[in-house]
Amino acid sequence: MFTDVMSLEVWLSFAAASLLLVIAPGPAVALMVSTGLSRGRRAALSLIPGYFFGDLVAMVLSFAGLGALLMTSAKLFVLLKWLGALYLVYLGWRMWREARQLGDAEPTVNGTRHLGAQAFLVSVLNPKSLLFFLAFMPQFIDPTTAAIPQLILLGLTFLGLGLFNDLAYALLSSSGGQMLRAPTRRLIHRTGAVCMVGAGLATAAIRRQ
Repeated sequence: MFTDVMSLEVWLSFAAASLLLVIAPGPAVALMVSTGLSRGRRAALSLIPGYFFGDLVAMVLSFAGLGALLMTSAKLFVLLKWLGALYLVYLGWRMWREARQLGDAEPTVNGTRHLGAQAFLVSVLNPKSLLFFLAFMPQFIDPTTAAIPQLILLGLTFLGLGLFNDLAYALLSSSGGQMLRAPTRRLIHRTGAVCMVGAGLATAAIRRQ
């Protein structure tokens, strides 16, 4: 039982806070919704493994010390920040170009095979993810008991909620997208592209606390 690792009250508090965080709009949600509406269910679902493993890698790197290093090294923080910002802008530019290729039919597997990698990079190149895991999770750790089992439990909880959230966004957005014609699909995809560029500019403006 996980109650041997952490009290139910603390775990429920963490789960509630995590759920609010994962459903909040951001680059990942924008990419998922625009992809589901404009390209269909298969494309939206192909993003989920990338988000899952991106969050997992960010979590492991943060606990391994990279998150703390980002808080103390201005150069490393700026480097990761600009890598993430440039990738989001590039992704927005690529989505804008892809929009003209969208038709009424749902894309084939060949048209969605790189989306998982895109989702992974969106997650792992975000410096806020590393700092989030470093600053947020330790608040729910009981210092009087072993930290590793608690971190594992919290990590699995966060990843599980993220997976459920991504699946819900993918199914809901793609269900709505099935009723859209090609011009509307292209418009939505271009709107998502603009959101990606905006997210890149916002990432570039992040300042280390």
